[in-house]
Amino acid sequence: MKKIIFILFVIVFFIETPAQFRYGIEAGINIATIKGNYPQKLSSTTGILIGINGSYNFFDDLSIESGLYLSQKGVTRILFNDIQGIETYTYLEVPLNLKYNLPITEPGKTFIFGGLYGANLLSAGVRPDNEGQSSSVNLGDMIPSWDYGINIGLGQSFNISTGVMNIKVKYSLGLATLDKAYNVIKYGEQFISDGSNKLNNSVISITVGYTY
Repeated sequence: MKKIIFILFVIVFFIETPAQFRYGIEAGINIATIKGNYPQKLSSTTGILIGINGSYNFFDDLSIESGLYLSQKGVTRILFNDIQGIETYTYLEVPLNLKYNLPITEPGKTFIFGGLYGANLLSAGVRPDNEGQSSSVNLGDMIPSWDYGINIGLGQSFNISTGVMNIKVKYSLGLATLDKAYNVIKYGEQFISDGSNKLNNSVISITVGYTY
């Protein structure tokens, strides 16, 4: 039911068709890690960010934007016996941002944006970063199904043909903790958590998009 409501929100946003509404595509990379009180060293990993978006202009320089994205987040950390693991969390993500075009002269427009996002976990896995163990293991029973947080970013747009090319840099911080209570066996080892660690997604995204 939650997934249905999640997708309906995007459909309702995209059925608007007045002249103030524009839509487009966007793709890029996520440089992701986790922030929090985890006792071991946490390093970043990379993933893809791809999706469709739409914007509605309230005024010439102020608009609201949303979209539907496939977003890969995660972290690199020690699993056991000094074996490093690359964790990948794949989400279906919906952002909702306010965008403001700065009063800077042409060419193009420089803009800032900020807002919220909600994300539903599609899959989660870990792959040991060593030659002896290369198989990926499902982490779905160790990661919460939902995440939400805040977005801030800036970008530059350029007029191209009948549309606009956008280059964006965005920072996203999750507000929902990634830790939950579990007692599972992975790689023949026992992993236990009482859910008390405060761990949050932390992602820098660099994207290129085209708005029609």
